[in-house]
Amino acid sequence: MQKKYKILLIVLLSLLIIGALFCLLIIPMIGKSSMLHPDHEAMYMLPDDLSMVYENVTITTTDGLELKGWFIEPINTTNPNCNTTIIVLHGASHSKAWMLDHYGLGFYEQGFRLLFFDSRNRGESPDTDLGLTWGIDEIKDVKAVVEFTKVQPEVNTSRVAVFAESQGAATLLFYTAKYNDISVIIADSSWANGDQMIKQAYPMRSGFPWIIFGQITIAMLENHYGFTFADISPVDVAYNISIPTYLIHGNSDLDINPADSTSIYDEIPVSTPKFLWRVDGRGHVDAYLEPDYFTRITQFINDNI
Repeated sequence: MQKKYKILLIVLLSLLIIGALFCLLIIPMIGKSSMLHPDHEAMYMLPDDLSMVYENVTITTTDGLELKGWFIEPINTTNPNCNTTIIVLHGASHSKAWMLDHYGLGFYEQGFRLLFFDSRNRGESPDTDLGLTWGIDEIKDVKAVVEFTKVQPEVNTSRVAVFAESQGAATLLFYTAKYNDISVIIADSSWANGDQMIKQAYPMRSGFPWIIFGQITIAMLENHYGFTFADISPVDVAYNISIPTYLIHGNSDLDINPADSTSIYDEIPVSTPKFLWRVDGRGHVDAYLEPDYFTRITQFINDNI
C-alpha cells in the first residue's frame, strides 16, 4: 500500500513539474515567438487591382535588407497634389497590401504620388534574427525609403510626407524625432508608452493572458532585444519633433488608449505646427472610414508645406 502512495506521489510531482515548465517556459517561449515573428500577410491586393500605374521597387537598408515596395504614379499630372509624395507605412500586423486596401484609393484620388512598402519582418520583405522591434530597427527602414524617395527624378524633395498607422506611427514618431528630414508626418493611432502598450498587445498577439505568461515573455523579449519596452515610448522623444505633425486617434480604440495621442501631442513643442484629431465612434485605425479623412489630411499637408 505504501508503495502505491509513493508511485502516486511521484506521478503527481511529475505532473506538477511538467505543468510548471509548460506555464513558466513553454507558453512564454511560444508567446515570444509570436511577438518576434508574426505571420507574413499575403499580398492579397496589388495596385493593378485599383488600375494604378506603378513600379515594383526594392529598397536596401543600411543593414543590407531588401525591402519590397510599390512606387505609384499620381492619378493625373494636372492635380497640384501630384507634386507631393506620400510614403505609407503599415503597423505590426499589416503589410503594404493592407495599407493599399484601406488607404490607397483615398490618397490616390487626392492626386498624390505614393510609395507603399513592407518593413522588415512583414509582407514581402525579409525576416531578421532580431524580429519585430516595435520601432527600434524599423527606423532604418523608414530612413532607407525616405532616401530612396528623395533621389527619384519625379519627386519634389521639399514635398515628401510620411503617413503611418499603429506601430508604424510609433516608428514614424521615433524617426522624425531623430532626423526631422521630411516635410510633414501623419501618425494615426500611435501608443505613447511602450511598457503600457505591450501589456495590451501581448494577449492579442500571443493568445495568452498577461498575468504570469506575459510578464515572463516580456522579460525574455527584453533580454533578447537588449532594451526595455519603456525605451520605445514616443512620448519621451516627441519634444524633438520640429516638422508639421498631424496626429489621429479613434476615441473608441480598445487596442491603444486614445489618450496616448493626446500625451504625444502635448509633448511636441508649441513652435511645431501640430494638430490632433480625436475621432468619435472609431476604433483602432478605423478613422479612415470618416468621409473627410483624406481631405483633412490633404488640407493639413497643403497648409504646412
